[in-house]
Amino acid sequence: MKKMKKTILLSIILLQSIMIVAQDKVQIRLTAPSPAASFEQEVGSAKIKMTYSRPLVRGRKIFGELVPFDKLWRTGASDCTVITTSEDISFGSNILKAGSYSIFSIPSIKEWTIIVNTDTTLHGETGYDEKKDVMRFKVPVEKSLNFYESFTIELNDINSKGEAFIRILWENTMVKIPIKSKEDDTIVALIEHHIIKGKTQDVTLLFQAANYYYGTNRDFKQAMVWLLEAEKINPQNFYYPNLRQKIAAELKEYSTAIEAAKKALALAEKDKMKSDIVTLKKRIANWEILLKN
Repeated sequence: MKKMKKTILLSIILLQSIMIVAQDKVQIRLTAPSPAASFEQEVGSAKIKMTYSRPLVRGRKIFGELVPFDKLWRTGASDCTVITTSEDISFGSNILKAGSYSIFSIPSIKEWTIIVNTDTTLHGETGYDEKKDVMRFKVPVEKSLNFYESFTIELNDINSKGEAFIRILWENTMVKIPIKSKEDDTIVALIEHHIIKGKTQDVTLLFQAANYYYGTNRDFKQAMVWLLEAEKINPQNFYYPNLRQKIAAELKEYSTAIEAAKKALALAEKDKMKSDIVTLKKRIANWEILLKN
């Protein structure tokens, strides 16, 4: 019995020792003062990636104090901010070739100078070489609607033409860099070559061109002409008059919209396209009311 008690006592002492040792090794991990961040975003046919660090305000005055005016800034914290593009894009008012680049800036009260540099290995401004710049341009300073505790870079306001803005935000300050994919220019050039100059009779190209003009809010009347040409070649295709009724409605040409919608409706009923039948009947009824008024 004494031996058993002694064994239990030794076990308790050993367990307590292990717990003490374990407690001695406990460490409190501090959060990073400037957390790393990255994002990827498609803009048109381009894939844009950005990596950067996000310093915090922490009660400090940022621009004009922590970040001095009229001096080179890493545009973030820690390692340099890097942008990567999969294809040539319009960046600011310049063409940025496909590849990876560091982003520096010179903040001022009313405008910032944005600097794009080929050296992506830098930590902060140390080692920055102006000779490696590929472009510099200015953007105006705007006041952000919200207060940004964390330094933020975001890519927003993407439209169907492959245009967007990179926004740099911190504290109550915002600057915007316009960017654009080459996709829109490529498609417009194809339309110019094959349809406008080449006078193609390819119904697929005619429809695609009209649909692109509709989607990018271009010349609606020209799109209508292409659709009518496509309908002459293939009068049994539902999608040609269906797109034409949408464009006519945008032009507020309701008589034309009704004519095109009725043509699309007949084709939809023939192929038993239930949801399209319901939609077209509602549109025709609404437009007929508008014309009566």
